[in-house]
Amino acid sequence: MKLSIFKTRFIVYLISLSVISWFLFNFLLNRQSLIMHKYFIEKPTSYNLERAERLASSIYQSFKKEVPVPSLENIQNFIDKYNDIPFLNVNFIYQDDKGLMRSVVEDVKEIDILSAEYVYPVKYGDREMGTLLVYDINKEYKRGLAEYNHMITVTRIFFTILLFLLLSVLLFREYSSLIEHKKRIAEYQAVHDGLTGLYTQKYFKEHLEKEVARSQRYKRPLSLIMCDIDYFKGFNDLYGHLAGDKVLQTVARIIADNVRASDIVVRYGGEEFAVLLIETGFEDAKNIAMRLKKLTNQALEIADRIKEKVEQTQLDIEHKKVGVTISMGLSSYKGDAEYKAEHFIGEADHALYESKNSGRNKITLFDPETKKFIKYS
Repeated sequence: MKLSIFKTRFIVYLISLSVISWFLFNFLLNRQSLIMHKYFIEKPTSYNLERAERLASSIYQSFKKEVPVPSLENIQNFIDKYNDIPFLNVNFIYQDDKGLMRSVVEDVKEIDILSAEYVYPVKYGDREMGTLLVYDINKEYKRGLAEYNHMITVTRIFFTILLFLLLSVLLFREYSSLIEHKKRIAEYQAVHDGLTGLYTQKYFKEHLEKEVARSQRYKRPLSLIMCDIDYFKGFNDLYGHLAGDKVLQTVARIIADNVRASDIVVRYGGEEFAVLLIETGFEDAKNIAMRLKKLTNQALEIADRIKEKVEQTQLDIEHKKVGVTISMGLSSYKGDAEYKAEHFIGEADHALYESKNSGRNKITLFDPETKKFIKYS
C-alpha cells in the first residue's frame, strides 16, 4: 500500500514537472530564436567595419548640429533617430543634479555602458554635458554569442536533468513492478505447493482453525475429505519420480476441477490431499442436523465424482496407458464446542485408513453422531 501511494505521488509530481518543463522549454526556444535573429541574421547582413567607424564619427559630428540646445528631450530625439541604424546602437549618459550617472536609453545595463566601442565626451562651451556612446556590432555580436552559448548550456543541463528524471521514472516503474511481482510470487509460493499448485498443509491448518472457530460461533457445519493415491510408493519405484510427479499433478487437477468454488483443496503431504467443504446454499435450514446431512451428502457426491474421474483417467507412462485409484475418508462437523481442528483431521484420517484397509479405492464416512465408520463403494 505504501509503495502504491508513493508511486501515485511520484506520478503527480512528474506530471507537474512535465507541464513546467514544457513552458520552460518553449521560453528557452523563443529566447534562443530572438538571439539568433538579432545577432546572427538581422545585424550581420548590413555590417561593415569601415562603414561602422565612419558612421560612428558622423553621428558624433551630427550631435552638436542637431542638438543646438542640450536638453534631455532634444538628446532623446537624437538617440531615437540614430538607433534605427541596424549595426550601431547609440546612447547618451550624463550626471544628474545628485551626482548620479543617468542614461537616456531606459533599462540599460551597466555592462552595456562599459562595453561601448566609441566614446565621445560632449561639451557645450566649458560645460561638460555627458558622453555619447556608440556601440559597434562586433561588441554586441560577441556578447550575443556568449548569451547564446549560455542559453545552449542551460538548455542542455535542463534536458539532461529532464532525461534523468524520465529514466528514473521508467526505472522506478520497472523496479516497483518487479518488487510487486516478486512479492506476489512469494505470497503465492508461501501458501501453494510448487508441484501441484494447491494450497499447502500449513495454510490449510491455519485456515481450518479459523473455520472451526467460525463453525462453533455460527453453527455452520463443515465437511473434510482426505484423499490418498493408492500404491503410490510402488508406482514411484516402478516408473520413477517424474512419472510420480505427473500422477500427483493429474490427480490434483481432477480434484480441483470437481469441487465447488468455495471449497479449499490442499496437498496435505506426499500423495495425500485434503478438501475442506464449507456450508453454502442451505444456511436457511433451521435444523442443524439437516444442514449437516445436506453438506455431508454434497461431500459424498464430490468424493464419488473425484474417485470416478481418477479411475477413468489414463496416463501415458513409458509409451503405455497407466491408471491409478484413490482412497478417501470423509468427516463432518456440526459446530460442537470444545472441538479442535486436530480432531476433525483425525476423524477424516481414520476414515481414510478404513478405506485403505478395506481394499483401497473406497470412500469411508465417519458419522459424528454414531461415532462409526460407514463404507461406500
